[in-house]
Amino acid sequence: MNKNLFCDIQTKNILYKDVIEEVGYQLEKDNIIKSHNDYFQEVLNREKCGDIEIFPEVILPHIQSENILKTKICLIKSEHGLIQWHKQSVKLIILLNLKPNEDKENLLEIQSFMRNLADEDYIESLIK
Repeated sequence: MNKNLFCDIQTKNILYKDVIEEVGYQLEKDNIIKSHNDYFQEVLNREKCGDIEIFPEVILPHIQSENILKTKICLIKSEHGLIQWHKQSVKLIILLNLKPNEDKENLLEIQSFMRNLADEDYIESLIK
């Protein structure tokens, strides 16, 4: 796996809005996105499109946007164990940030990662 494609984020926040804000600020600082304000809205808008839970206490919000400069998969966990995502408690947020016109090599890496998410043991290893 391409380690540059992933980032691990340990947050002290437990409310989803605070978590997404924190992630947005960090991604903007790291030149992965252009605007944390736009990013925050994009993540919230994407969530309205359908269910993002892929496993008990694991969600996979994903966005593709001109705001994203570099494709990144963020694995987000709280130092407190759980993040309150609306009315749901989650242990892991897998936040896929996909830039438009991503190169084929990275798309294949993402595809491989997504296939691995069908394996419960693999997801459990990400939660730990």
